[in-house]
Amino acid sequence: MLRIRLSRTGKKRQPSYRVVVAEKEAKRDGRVVERIGHYNPLTNPAEFKIDEDRALYWLSVGAQPSDAVRVLLNKQGTFDRLARLHAGESLDALVAEYKGVEAPVAEAAAPAEAAPSLMERAREAAGAVVEAVAAPVAAVVERVEDAVAAVIGSDEEE
Repeated sequence: MLRIRLSRTGKKRQPSYRVVVAEKEAKRDGRVVERIGHYNPLTNPAEFKIDEDRALYWLSVGAQPSDAVRVLLNKQGTFDRLARLHAGESLDALVAEYKGVEAPVAEAAAPAEAAPSLMERAREAAGAVVEAVAAPVAAVVERVEDAVAAVIGSDEEE
């Protein structure tokens, strides 16, 4: 079973912690699955930052938070967003709400024009190159045709 818990770092009498996802049986500072944040209790107020999207992911797949991490996640509002995630809201929208940025707009009933694929962009670029090369070549061909017509016209007159 996975746990979201604190792993101690820092010097003697100056603790700071990492918020990690680890197996329940692993040692406190032992092997971790993923680091998802940090917590510094020495500052006033205590400083902590937990990566919201990773916390929501691990909670949604069944990881259990320790008591200390549960308090931090409640302060951050993660459990409210987890309930909304289970209710059907998108993870991107919930993370955007936490970060304070505008949520990505879900596709409307009439989807906007899709971005061109790599092949379409390559064709357009090649077409632009061909057009850039074609104009000077056409001018040279026209001059050669005029010169050939002049030579042929002068041979017929003789």
